Order: sequence, then structure tokens, then C-alpha cells
Amino acid sequence: MPKKEIILNRLDETITFPGFMWKKNITMPFDKIKFSYTSGGPNMIGAYQLVIVRPDKAGSIQDFPFPGIDCYQDLAYLTWYMDKNRPLPPAEDLDPYREKDFERRKKGKFKKPLYRSQIPTPEASPEQQAERVRIGGW
Repeated sequence: MPKKEIILNRLDETITFPGFMWKKNITMPFDKIKFSYTSGGPNMIGAYQLVIVRPDKAGSIQDFPFPGIDCYQDLAYLTWYMDKNRPLPPAEDLDPYREKDFERRKKGKFKKPLYRSQIPTPEASPEQQAERVRIGGW
């Protein structure tokens, strides 16, 4: 049985998630994945949780263990994370990687974001933000 895991590969813009039952894990480009949400039971427990519509079994979904408040915020956060041209989203777990990510994006001259958003995505520090605006302009 293959190891069941979810991998968010920001640089390659892919997500890997478990295949159905004993099938191999599925790796897909982020922009090709169809997301949906759960409707919950009669009492709405479990409603509005983000899920992936499975491509390997019609009518089936893959739970997406995202610790957010609802599917809309989870998908916005996930989209922010998967956009390799934006700074990393807020999370203490990502703090050790912010400087390296900033330098990687700086080397690429701060390309425009891959996905449109109304959410401001500033750099970790005012100095980095000023440098991004000076070099990249967005």
C-alpha cells in the first residue's frame, strides 16, 4: 500500500494527494485541481470544509486536512501559499523559510503573482517590501 500523504510543492506548483484505496498517490498541477466543500450533516457539523474532487473515482472527494475556519479562507490561504511569486503566507511554521524565499524571488526580479487576489501580500519586513517595490514594481 503506498504511503498516504499530501504534499504541497510550491516551486513546481503541484499538489500530491492519496489515490483511492490502494492506488498510487496522485500529483496534479495546482491550477488543474477542482476544489469543493462539504455540506455537513443535518446539524451542519462538518460543513464548509475544503475538499479535492478526485480525478480517479467519479463522485468521490479527498478530504483536505487544512486547519482553517472555512473552505473559503482555506482556499485563499492555499492559493497564496501555492503562488510562488508571492511572499509566504503568515504562519509560524513558515518563518524559518521567509528569508530564503525572499532571496529566491529577488533573484527572479519579483515576478508578478500567478493568481489574482484582493488580499495584500507584503513582505516580512518594511525593508524587504521597499526592495520588492524598487526591483519588481508590483
